[in-house]
Amino acid sequence: MDEPAFFIFEKISTKLMRKIFLATLTILGLVILIGCAKKTFDANDSHSIGTFSRGVEVDGETREYLIHIPNSYDTIKSAPLMLNFHGWTMSSRDQMEVSDMRALADSEQFILVYPQGTKLWGSTHWNVGSWTRRSSANDLGFIEALIQKVSTNYNIDEERVYACGYSNGGFFSQELACQLSDQISAIGAVAANMSTKTANNCSPSHPTPVITISGTLDNEVKYDGSKPEATISQSETVDFWIAYNNVDTEPMITSLPNTNTNDGSSVVLYQYLKGDNNIEIEHYKVVGGGHDWPGSFGNMDLNANSVIWDFVSQFDINGKR
Repeated sequence: MDEPAFFIFEKISTKLMRKIFLATLTILGLVILIGCAKKTFDANDSHSIGTFSRGVEVDGETREYLIHIPNSYDTIKSAPLMLNFHGWTMSSRDQMEVSDMRALADSEQFILVYPQGTKLWGSTHWNVGSWTRRSSANDLGFIEALIQKVSTNYNIDEERVYACGYSNGGFFSQELACQLSDQISAIGAVAANMSTKTANNCSPSHPTPVITISGTLDNEVKYDGSKPEATISQSETVDFWIAYNNVDTEPMITSLPNTNTNDGSSVVLYQYLKGDNNIEIEHYKVVGGGHDWPGSFGNMDLNANSVIWDFVSQFDINGKR
C-alpha cells in the first residue's frame, strides 16, 4: 500500500518547518548524543541523574527511549513520570529539542521520558489505527514495559504517570488514555485530534483529565478533522472527553494576552470544570496557529511545556489531588 498523500505532504512541510527551528540546536544535539552514547544501562541506574539513552525488550525487539532524571531526584521520595511522544517522521531526540522539559523536570522534580516510535512506510510513527492501520507495532506493550522498567529502576509515584505528545504523538497519548488508563493519570495533546479507531474503542477505567492545544490553521492535522484520514475534529475530540468525564458543558472562556504580535496568532482558553472525581478539561485554541508546539515555534503567547505540566500535575489517577 502506498504511503498516504497526507504524510508525503506532512514530511515535506513539517520537516521544512523543523529544519529552521532545529538548525540552531544541532551542536547541542550532538553534545547530547555523545553524552548519551557513553552511558549504558547498569544496575546502578537508580543512583544516576542526567539524560540517558535506554532500551527495553518488547516481543523480542529492543525499543529505545531517552530518560531524564532530575538533579533533585531522591530515591526516598517517589517522583511523577511524564512520557513525551514525538510526531510522525520525528525521533525521541527531535521531540526533546522541540519540547525540552528537562529544566522543568529538574525544578518540578519529575522523571521525564521521550519514547522512540518504529517505522511505517519508512517513517517513524505511533500506532493509533485509522491512517496507521497497516502498522503492526505493539506500542501499547512498549509503553507498558517501559513504565514497568522505569518503575523498577526508580522510585516512581505510580498514581502520577502522565503522557503528552505532538501530532501523531498527541494522538497516541489519547490512545494510552483509552487503552492503558489503569496506568495513565492525565494526558496532553498538541496539534492532535483523535483517530476514529481510538474514539470508537475507548474505555478508560477512570475519569481522565485532558488538555489539548491546537491551531485553527494547522494544515497537517486539520482543526475540523478533515485531515489526516479517519480523524475526528478537535471540537469532537473535546466533546468526547466532556461526555466521558461528565464535566460542565459550558466552559469558562478566557482570551490570553497577545504578548507576541509577530507570530500571527492568538490564544483562547476553554476550561470545562466539575467533572467526575473533580477532574477538568482544558482546550487552548490557537486562532491563526499552525502545526506548532507553542513556546518553541509558531505561537509564542503560550508555553506548551509549562501549561501541560501545570495542568496534569494537579491530578493523580484518583482525580484532583
